[in-house]
Amino acid sequence: MKLIKLLKDIKFKKIYGSVDIEVKDISINSKNKIPGSIFVAIVGFKHNGHDFISEAIDMGAVAVLVQKKVNISSTVTQVIVDDCRKSIPILCRNFFQSPGKSFKLAGVTGTNGKTTTCFLINSILNDAGLKTSMITTVESHIMNKLVSFDRTTPESLDLNRFFFKSKAKNIDAACMEVSSHSIDLHRIDYLNFDYLVFTNLSQDHLDYHKNINNYFNVKKKIFLEKYRYIYGGKSAVINIDDSHGLKIAKATDLNTISYSLKSNHADIWAENIKNSISGIEMDVCRANNRQQFKITSPLCGYFNIYNILAAIGVCLEIGVSIKNIQSGIKYMYGVKGRFEKIVLGSSAAAVIDYAHTPDGLKNVLETLRLIIKPGGRIITVFGCGGDRDKKKREIMGQISGNLSDFVVITSDNPRSESPESITGMIEEGLIKAGNKNYIKQVDRKKAITEALNMVKENDVVLIAGKGHENYQEFKDYRIHFSDQEIVKDWIGK
Repeated sequence: MKLIKLLKDIKFKKIYGSVDIEVKDISINSKNKIPGSIFVAIVGFKHNGHDFISEAIDMGAVAVLVQKKVNISSTVTQVIVDDCRKSIPILCRNFFQSPGKSFKLAGVTGTNGKTTTCFLINSILNDAGLKTSMITTVESHIMNKLVSFDRTTPESLDLNRFFFKSKAKNIDAACMEVSSHSIDLHRIDYLNFDYLVFTNLSQDHLDYHKNINNYFNVKKKIFLEKYRYIYGGKSAVINIDDSHGLKIAKATDLNTISYSLKSNHADIWAENIKNSISGIEMDVCRANNRQQFKITSPLCGYFNIYNILAAIGVCLEIGVSIKNIQSGIKYMYGVKGRFEKIVLGSSAAAVIDYAHTPDGLKNVLETLRLIIKPGGRIITVFGCGGDRDKKKREIMGQISGNLSDFVVITSDNPRSESPESITGMIEEGLIKAGNKNYIKQVDRKKAITEALNMVKENDVVLIAGKGHENYQEFKDYRIHFSDQEIVKDWIGK
């Protein structure tokens, strides 16, 4: 594609060099050898793309998108813009020719439930015979073929390339998690969503957003009419039991499908709920045609009922039959690291969950408290990530103290912080809860093992925080680490 066409709708300040050159690809990684590419110098949190321009040119870049003029060969075209982050989604839209317009695209945002909701939507659509793609923090795939990304929240270039490949496979629909970072950093701009889901909002990522109001406003943005030209959107599926969801439902211009557990004032609601360690049974009601149908799921917990309702809302909008919705939910057995159950013996179990926020931990513990067998104890193992929201540590300590019978405070991903400092902040919450039944063990493997060694009949060991992750991050290095592997090794021994 000619550079002049690639720059359509991009507000540039100055261009040095020819715009009549052929551009064969887009690059944001200077180490990738891509002849004929345009290199975009993104200013990141740790690195500045402008420092790697010479390397990118050596690797084949014929043009660069920059925020200031750089001293390079005059044979390489420089396009100067105010903000490379805001410009690259337009560049990608032009180069990949808006691949999201070729299929139905659902975006799921909220603090908790995004991953499971995406898996449920995907399972229902597959049951209906639709060809799909999916992007989540646990796994991503095109037509059930796994695809890996370099980042947990892919950049605009990664997303457009993924959806371009999805288009080439003639998929019918796709769903993806939409994080607050991906919204704020313009990674999802111009992807052309059809359906937007809001699950819930609670304290998370305040190291980045500074306060809950900023965090909410970022999430709300994709539902507002003034940004419709950036995000697209036809329908919104919103949890109105969440106070923030209720605000979004009132503010959005989109056709809204509300869902609820608490009343029949929503478009979709659940009643006659049976919730056990074996799964969920419930009736789902629709307001517009007074329809009612039964849902059974191997998932458990009220938080998963919300996820199921969100998935139903999207799939009804797409036009999937009730039969396929029922079957798709029935045979979605769970997501790795999301309330993942491992049998420890005849009556005890471990539950591994990604819960890393106060609300997420509270939901899982309250679910366990409802379904645990008589006489059983909840033994909770968890920590909090370093270099992240410090305010939630004491809160999560208090929640674990109030809802657990015993707590083992340990490390999560300490990163550059002292693990002892993090566990000390969590301990303040347990002290506030008045729970003295806890120990501190910063070595996560030893912590899990000590918790498992305490197990008696009917006990459940909740191992929270890392879920599907198979690594642990320290200051200058990362090691392989899997909660699941530690539990299975203990069982084997």
